Amino acid sequence: IDWTRPAAEVDAHIRGLSPFPGAWFEVQADGEPVRIKALMSVLAEGEGPAGQVLDDALTIACGTGAVRLTRVQRPGKAAQSAEEMLRGFPIAAGAVLG
Repeated sequence: IDWTRPAAEVDAHIRGLSPFPGAWFEVQADGEPVRIKALMSVLAEGEGPAGQVLDDALTIACGTGAVRLTRVQRPGKAAQSAEEMLRGFPIAAGAVLG
């Protein structure tokens, strides 16, 4: 996902590629990149550097605006809500996604 694009374009990109092949991003976990599919999102309020996680609800800053990821899929796992994923695989506010 190119987080430097406007939030509306990022949201459309995620919806257009869901569920297959899927839009994806990378996050560091234990020093290794983990590729996560973004399956559903909504436009959200927020500002910050593109790709930065803005809160504990997985709101991501875009070039302009922000999107909140609502459904995701980790490698080898079933699709789940972002809230469910964050309980077992936390991504801290301030993290920058690739």
